[in-house]
Amino acid sequence: MTDVPKLSALERAFEVLREEPLSGMEICRRMLAIENLSPELAGRLACTLLGSDPRFRELGDGTWTVSCGDAALLAMDLERATFVVVDVETTGFRPPADRVIELGMVKVDGCRVVDEYEALINPRRPIPGPIASLTGITWGMVAQCPVFEEVCEPFLEFLGDAVFVAHNASFDWRFIQSELALAGGRTLLNRKLCTKILARRLLPELDRRSLDELARFFNFQFSARHRALGDARVTASVLLRFIERAVEREITTLSGLFDFIKPRGTGRT
Repeated sequence: MTDVPKLSALERAFEVLREEPLSGMEICRRMLAIENLSPELAGRLACTLLGSDPRFRELGDGTWTVSCGDAALLAMDLERATFVVVDVETTGFRPPADRVIELGMVKVDGCRVVDEYEALINPRRPIPGPIASLTGITWGMVAQCPVFEEVCEPFLEFLGDAVFVAHNASFDWRFIQSELALAGGRTLLNRKLCTKILARRLLPELDRRSLDELARFFNFQFSARHRALGDARVTASVLLRFIERAVEREITTLSGLFDFIKPRGTGRT
């Protein structure tokens, strides 16, 4: 089984520092696993790690944060932001042993659906019977389709710098990260938003928050359930309803939305 490359220290730093600034000592401890350094030495190591990367900048108090690009994104008006809703169908539940067999994406810009993308993908391994029964996707449908490496560039171009959105986003995110790593060691650094987590905050009265339950709640119809684009379309509709509800709560920026969904009692998502 092929191992998926772990996030580099720089990539881990980007994930963490866009949540909160850190001192050189914290950066060394959390990104480099180096303890008990003097502040001066830790500061020099942090500068060596981050100083030449334009994604990072040092603040006047010696802490480091991400550059203004991410800050500008977070400051964006929620109703004008760009989101790409992603859904994948897969051969199973554990990447990299399991692979993506279908990718569906819906782009939402300014609270309007502006584009869609759909691709069947050859996973280079058999599709188990239960997966074929659930999705309707058989080996015969994907045998002559492109492998993920061939849809990698169209995927990244479609996603751009938009917020990555999915229902139960950790699943889709994990598979996409695995496929990108196998396709050449790439890593997504986009902001990630989960509509299931949003549902917990915005619809606390619901006992269940699966995509089927949310579709019933909002009276949305699936064009094709357990197909990537069909599920992505419904998730995009759910996202738009959640944006409306967030604005009603006077949450007007992306930063405000991400703060709203942080786990209670912690400063981190």
